[in-house]
Amino acid sequence: MTPFDRESRRMPDQKTLPPDLRLETRLVHEGTLRSQFGEASEALFLTQGHVYASAEACEARFAGEEPGFIYARFSNPTVAMFERRMAALEGAEAARATASGMAAVTAALVGQLRAGDHVVAARALFGACCYVIE
Repeated sequence: MTPFDRESRRMPDQKTLPPDLRLETRLVHEGTLRSQFGEASEALFLTQGHVYASAEACEARFAGEEPGFIYARFSNPTVAMFERRMAALEGAEAARATASGMAAVTAALVGQLRAGDHVVAARALFGACCYVIE
């Protein structure tokens, strides 16, 4: 398991909703993480890093042996809530959020292609998409 695996980003106290809830209820509550302060709506986590109880706990988290967040560029609680809500909205098992459209295009291609593969695409592509597939 790596920091990019979906389960490694799961917070230990994250609850799964009962499957018999109506879609509207799931969309309101799915993915919600509450802090120890008991806020009424989701908090925005503006931190880049996280605190660990020990160097061993930090090492286990980075190795993917312990669930939780590592660094905001991989994921953070705010993004994880958004991803879970988008998955619920689409009826998908999981979702991945990216910081830009080009990041989404790159992730979609890199996740499917291997060295030596060929991509067939239209000549009229958006912006830097041409550079990504060259």
